Amino acid sequence: MHGRQPPDLYARFWMKISCALFLIFLTGCSSIFSGVDASSTHLTSPTATRPLPTYVPGSRSDGVVDNPSVMQLAKIQSIMAGMTLDQKLAQLIIVEYLGNSYAPTLQYMIAQQGVGGFLYQASNRNFNPPDNTIDNVAAFSRQAMKDAKIPLLIGTDQEGGLVNRLYAFHGYLPSAADMAATGDPHFAFNQGAMAAKWMLQLGINADLAPVVDVHTVDPPVLQSRMFGSTPATVATYAGAFLNGLQQNSVIGCLKHFPGLGAITSDPHAGLPTVYRSLAQLQSIDLAPYKLMLQKDHPAMVMSTDVLMPAIDPNLPAELSPKTINGILRQQLGYNGVVITDGLYMGGISQRWSLPQASVLSIIAGNDLIEGPYSVSQVAQVIAALKQALQQGQLTIERINQSVQRILLMKMQYGIIPA
Repeated sequence: MHGRQPPDLYARFWMKISCALFLIFLTGCSSIFSGVDASSTHLTSPTATRPLPTYVPGSRSDGVVDNPSVMQLAKIQSIMAGMTLDQKLAQLIIVEYLGNSYAPTLQYMIAQQGVGGFLYQASNRNFNPPDNTIDNVAAFSRQAMKDAKIPLLIGTDQEGGLVNRLYAFHGYLPSAADMAATGDPHFAFNQGAMAAKWMLQLGINADLAPVVDVHTVDPPVLQSRMFGSTPATVATYAGAFLNGLQQNSVIGCLKHFPGLGAITSDPHAGLPTVYRSLAQLQSIDLAPYKLMLQKDHPAMVMSTDVLMPAIDPNLPAELSPKTINGILRQQLGYNGVVITDGLYMGGISQRWSLPQASVLSIIAGNDLIEGPYSVSQVAQVIAALKQALQQGQLTIERINQSVQRILLMKMQYGIIPA
């Protein structure tokens, strides 16, 4: 799934897939649309325990394959064949929600609009009482899964340190800088593995972590969220944390592509600019991705809102085809799921509306749009994507490409039954 592939990646499988599709239709695979109960998704009891696997850099013990099988592709193709355009476009959207009430807003976005998933964020008051207990959040996740026609990506940003979404349940957890300071990648692996087990107890199946930005400017805007000041150190410890997540059945995500280690302003407030040469970007900011994409197989990469004139002097990275399709997809050969950073952040929202930014992000090569938090915003994004299709800015083949990546990832991590 993650190697350098041509746009028609799966064309050579088509004849085999066609036969497999017929067999799968006979077995009624579309039953996954009927909803998912608590027993069919990664949701364990708070007291469940499982041994942690031994850390081996780059090893795979989770059963996830880098190249999807003919049968996996056949099942995904069969699911997509039964989807409407609205359902496909909604799969490209990951929402947030305000407060701790499931109904009516989040429930409508899931059950009626069919969004691809949602994020738990403590800053949105999602974990306020009574949703400050493991059992209550687990019940919340189960209800959301039950209402979803296609099983949900349920994520959060769990890094440890300053970005510790699990604080209400497990207290302080070490930051990236703390993990690297131990000098032991096994420590970072165990932190990732432990976080994965705790997230699964809450019904969370995706972690928007680890950070792979390289600390090269002081004082660092990201502070202790970075693992180190060299690409090798970052790749070693971020890779260990990522393996801890993914070998315990939680989707991991490298961020913030192409790199925030040299920014001097907060991207939440405006658009930071990094004036490095292309050679400097290749040897510093992009280097952890070169080291990790083929070795550690991240399920997702997050693009972000930073301007790097050496790559694209006009568009922020997450809206830039030169950055996503050009650097990440073509040069680095990544064919996994790319998710945007929050499109409501200042560097984007000061220039583009959420629907405009959403269309540009898909054109650029992203698969998942992160940022809508209301029913009306979801509707506006879907309408904007439809308009882009009608005007020829996007093609249905491009939409299908992203939907296929997203559903394959969900299947490979057990969110959609194989």
